Amino acid sequence: MLLTIALIIFLLPFALSGSSSAQPDTPINAFYLILVMGALSIWIGFRGITLNKLKRIKYPFLLFLVSLVLAAATAGNGPGSFLELYKYITGLVLFAWAATLLEKEKRCLANTILGSSFVIGLLAIYQYFFGFQILAEYLTAKNISDPFVIEKLAERRVFSPFQTPALLGGYLAMTIPLVWSTRKKTLLLPPLFVALLLTRSLGALASLGVVAAVISLFYIRSNIKKTVFFVSMTIALAGVLLIRSNGAREHLLPWFSLFSRIDFWKESWEIICNRPWMGSGLGNFSLPSSRYAHNSFLQLWAEGGVITLVSFLWLTGAVLIKNHGQREKRFSSGLAAGVCVFLVHNLIDFSFFVPAVSLTWWILMGLLYFPGQEASKNEG
Repeated sequence: MLLTIALIIFLLPFALSGSSSAQPDTPINAFYLILVMGALSIWIGFRGITLNKLKRIKYPFLLFLVSLVLAAATAGNGPGSFLELYKYITGLVLFAWAATLLEKEKRCLANTILGSSFVIGLLAIYQYFFGFQILAEYLTAKNISDPFVIEKLAERRVFSPFQTPALLGGYLAMTIPLVWSTRKKTLLLPPLFVALLLTRSLGALASLGVVAAVISLFYIRSNIKKTVFFVSMTIALAGVLLIRSNGAREHLLPWFSLFSRIDFWKESWEIICNRPWMGSGLGNFSLPSSRYAHNSFLQLWAEGGVITLVSFLWLTGAVLIKNHGQREKRFSSGLAAGVCVFLVHNLIDFSFFVPAVSLTWWILMGLLYFPGQEASKNEG
């Protein structure tokens, strides 16, 4: 049964990649979410979930869940709010399921996610060297002059199988640290990092760099290796920034993106100030020029209220703190890095609200959580 669920998780970013700011949720997305929940229900029916393992985080877990239900119930937008709730519940169930797996099962799942990310990285590289040319020839043959598609071709920032380069960049940045957590997988790093560079996502690259820099201070003892790492990341960021800054279209420049985000944050704060405690309801968030705040913490607060935000921060903080114990530090540090990269990136992005990325993050959260000796003894 684990292999079946692993296959579903392997295909998850491909099946759910149709949801983005430009394209709303499709029937395929809903079907796959139901498939995920169905597979987990069968697993739970036969094997169950040892809730005793979750008792060290049960209060933030339950508080976050209850706050989401209340935010959905008070939203007043009908099915839209409960569809958003279903996405959250799917993530929380995946988290609880992954958290209670045996350590060898967690390693198997981490390898599955890394394998999926590797395939996506190769697909992105293929898109850069061949995919754009094939698409251009197709558009010419069909006499298609859609300005959005033409702009994508001219920009040459890879995004497949997602809808935007930022989503692909965020996904790759989150999963790259798994190379560190799994032994003998270092050959997977070059294509993954090249694919990340080809997205030209400054936010994703900077998020990975910040988290990797913090971890390197604890795990890299050689000053020479630390220097090489910091210089390499600086060159990569500077190179992407230089390429992005030479664009002819103003709205594609990094400065335009930064100032737009600042405007989004100001507008989001105004929404929060109107209903800081209860929020506007799940699925009710909307700005004049964007569906997202480009800061998932602000949007979570705006939709669910302050209790939803606090309980979410409490839950993630508890998982990050309680990931140690009788397990290999390399494995836990790689998972922790992936979890933190996602959180840092969502300070300036919205992948928390895109299931193709966020559900993978919830699984990483579950793999990271270590129940500790107390739960293990009680279980026995």
